[in-house]
Amino acid sequence: MSKSLHIIRHAKSDWSDECADIDRGLNKRGYKDTALIGEYLTTNDYQIEQILCSTARRARITLEELNRYLDIPTRNIQHIEALYLASSAHLTSIIENTDNRYHQIAIIGHNPGLTELCYYYTGDYLANLPTCAVYSIHFDVDDWQALGCELGTTTKFITPRKLKDHLLKLHLV
Repeated sequence: MSKSLHIIRHAKSDWSDECADIDRGLNKRGYKDTALIGEYLTTNDYQIEQILCSTARRARITLEELNRYLDIPTRNIQHIEALYLASSAHLTSIIENTDNRYHQIAIIGHNPGLTELCYYYTGDYLANLPTCAVYSIHFDVDDWQALGCELGTTTKFITPRKLKDHLLKLHLV
């Protein structure tokens, strides 16, 4: 058996409200992007079994919107306060303590930690993980604790912009 990690940055947040960073919601584009990504994940048969999510409002809303498509049971969703603005080192410790009965997990959080996490696990340089992007990594291990630096292989890197561009090309042809 192997493991797959899907790293998801929260959708575009709303800066129009004067509130604490952790309390910011999503803007209109954020909601549209979650629908686009949710549809993609469903039609491409992602088999996510567990989701680890930051407790920041924008991350929780991203999860709620994506879960309209994924339908992950509540018991398989963990809201983790420590994911809010976590470093890649802290993120790895959380991921590597995941229950081994899960083979595909997703983590919903924030930059710069998520971008650094992509690089740490794959060695593939990524300047920035865009909002609502999904970066999927495959590991040839049976145990989450066996993950390590550059042990993963990037399998997909999906962004709302790439999906929108693809849809535009389909309609123009």
